[in-house]
Amino acid sequence: MSRSRDALGWAVTLGLGLVIVFIAFGWIIFDRFVAVPTSEAATVEVGQEASSQPPPVVVPDVRAIVIGVVGMVERTEGEDWVEVRVGDVLGLDDSIRTGVGSRADLQVGDEASRLSIPERSEVRLGAVSRAAHAIRLARGRVDVDYRGQGERVLRLQSGEGALAETREARFTMLRSGAMVAVATHVGSVRLSAAGGSVEIGAGHQSVVFDGAQPLAAEPIPLEVLLKVAAQASARESVCVSLSGQVRPGTEVFVEEEPAEVSQEGRFRMDVPRREGRSRVKVLAREPGGATRETLMACRARARARPPQRVKIRWEEAP
Repeated sequence: MSRSRDALGWAVTLGLGLVIVFIAFGWIIFDRFVAVPTSEAATVEVGQEASSQPPPVVVPDVRAIVIGVVGMVERTEGEDWVEVRVGDVLGLDDSIRTGVGSRADLQVGDEASRLSIPERSEVRLGAVSRAAHAIRLARGRVDVDYRGQGERVLRLQSGEGALAETREARFTMLRSGAMVAVATHVGSVRLSAAGGSVEIGAGHQSVVFDGAQPLAAEPIPLEVLLKVAAQASARESVCVSLSGQVRPGTEVFVEEEPAEVSQEGRFRMDVPRREGRSRVKVLAREPGGATRETLMACRARARARPPQRVKIRWEEAP
């Protein structure tokens, strides 16, 4: 009886052993010759997924985003100028310009820095890196509120080599004719040109003319200087002939049209007659943004003299 039990136990043990050996051998065969390695399967899956999707779109670095528009504002699109809308993205070498009575507000990159571009102005965006932001003022003015990060620098260029640099400041740069002016409201700005430079602290301004070094920084005036005189003109087509004096760096507009101002701050303009025009508005705007205006009366037309009668006495022949 015990022998039969031993034989049965031995048989069961042998059978279990054979089952385990068979399972192990089958797993080895499956793993080696049938199953795909995990890494290869992942590679095939990723490759198939990549081939079924379109190639990634390359998005250029964002230089500035339009966050506000007033009036007619345009930006470049290739060789053309197109109307600007809030949300437009401006990239490298893109330009933006404003018309009469217009303004554009930009956010620089993805940060808190702001540019406000008033009327009659044009700005071009340059390269952006971790070390610097580059912008060019082609004409007009730009109001800057630059929030720096570490040692990064804003470089705002205009005119013949005039360059304003700051790490953090709120200031205005003006380009009018051959003159560039910088007025600093908060922080400090360095203005360089023709091998010279000047530091413009808060509440100060400086002016530089093409080919010259910047003038010494002076406090921003509390009052706008504007002296205007009206002169008679021999031409009936002229409403009034104006001449005046402002501080160097001041813009002058006569009936919304810019007047040419000399390096000494003198200007002159003949205003043509127009139907209904009896007075002429003269506006002076200094680099810091303060303005002053005055009205000048048109000269009355010269009254036509009545024709004189000429009496001719003929001599009678004898």
